[in-house]
Amino acid sequence: MSVKAILENKSNSILSLEESETVLSAVQKMNEHGIGSIIVLNKEELSGIFTERDLLKICAKSHDKLGEIQLKDVMTKSLTVANYNDSVDDVLSTMVKKKFRHMPVMDGNKILGLISIGDAVKSKMEKAVEEANALRQYIHGS
Repeated sequence: MSVKAILENKSNSILSLEESETVLSAVQKMNEHGIGSIIVLNKEELSGIFTERDLLKICAKSHDKLGEIQLKDVMTKSLTVANYNDSVDDVLSTMVKKKFRHMPVMDGNKILGLISIGDAVKSKMEKAVEEANALRQYIHGS
């Protein structure tokens, strides 16, 4: 199964903010949409990602300045990205090894979407259930 299959089952909207936006605006948007990360752009190009983990680091030091700190100063800049045709197994393996939970999906410089470790695990579980059902049908001759 590929990343493409995951993105086809998700909403096409890519939630993002410009890197000049504040941490507070990112937190509010993430909370409003019930998400754990948000893409950060610089003039419509991927610049980084802001995650719950980034927020925890800030809160430990400067929790009273969330409305002043710009995303460009605290976002994760060194990103590992997936391609549309990458396998879910490879993406999941990378997320586990590198200990992150959100991965942008790119086609060159174009952002196609964002997948989470939860999306990848759900996809793997659905495939396992499908295979188990097919084996049951085969064994029982249905």
